[in-house]
This record gives sequence, C-alpha cells and structure tokens, in this order.
Amino acid sequence: MANADAARGFWPVRHLSGGTNRSNEYGITSAYATNIFKGDLVKLVAAGTIEAAAAGNRFVGVFDGVEYTDANGNVVFSQYWPASTVATNIKARVYDDPNTVFGVQSAGSTVAADVGNLGDHVAGAGSTNTGNSGHELNGTTGTGVASFRVLGRIATPDNDWGTNVNLEVHALEHEYNQHIDADGTPGV
Repeated sequence: MANADAARGFWPVRHLSGGTNRSNEYGITSAYATNIFKGDLVKLVAAGTIEAAAAGNRFVGVFDGVEYTDANGNVVFSQYWPASTVATNIKARVYDDPNTVFGVQSAGSTVAADVGNLGDHVAGAGSTNTGNSGHELNGTTGTGVASFRVLGRIATPDNDWGTNVNLEVHALEHEYNQHIDADGTPGV
C-alpha cells in the first residue's frame, strides 16, 4: 500500500529519556508578516521572540499554536499565526526540548538503510483552513551537516518505507543542543 502524501509538519512522538513532551511560551512580534503553522520549525530572534525557520536555519523548536489579544480586544486561540496580525499578549507554544523525537513525513523516498542519516527540513506551504504545517524532511539524506537524524519509521500498519514515509527524527541543529561545536555544526 502506498503512503499518503499528507505533509503536516513536525509533531512530538516521544522523548529520548522517556520524559514528557511539553511546550513552552515564546512571543511573536506584533504584525510579524509571515504565517507560522502548527508543526512549523521556528527560530529565535531579537528579544527572545520567534519567527518561521527557513531550511538550514538553526531552530528553537516546533510551533504548536498561539494565543493573543487582537486589535478588537478579543482573545484568540489559533493553530497558526496569521501573517501581519496586529496583537498584544502574544503567547506562542513551542516544543523546544532538544531531546524531543519528532514525527515528520519524508518529502521523497526514504528506506530502512537511511536510518542514522541526516536531513534538512523542506518548508512546504501550510494551510490557513486547518492551521497545519506543510513542512517535511528532505527525502535525500546523507552524512553531511543537517538539521535532523533519521531514527526510524513510525510503526503503524499504514506507514511503509518508501515515498512519503512518516519518520521519527531527532534534532541536531537545535538552539539548545549541548552537542553543537563552536562553528554551529553538530559535534561528536
């Protein structure tokens, strides 16, 4: 059976130490002009706020929704940050623990021999209807510097190795990763 092509970004699957996955709060600058969807990678910027992370950026975690007060004084809870929203009291939830194992769909064909290889994320377009991300992991993995290590496939009956397989991955180029060398590359 072929895997469904249904990118939805990154989602927490488990914790490397067996701990509990939790999100933490970060700010977003009012009127920030880019959508951020549930499952998108985000990076730290000035004053500790977050923005969408481009492929290859170091990141602080995975966006899990936002609460804010809009220009009319209404408190809004949303799975995504709508671009250019003018708001106050902005509280974005981010899975920022570098020991979180995330699930993500492969953008290409990934096989069992790719376990242990490294890959970057592909920043696909999210949906303003669902609020979900379109991010995936690059289907071409290797041994060079990249954001994630492939740990395996998510073991469900409808998820086979090959095109669009859902993978378990661990972050390497994470802002809080203790194993990053001075030049910003993963250390040994």
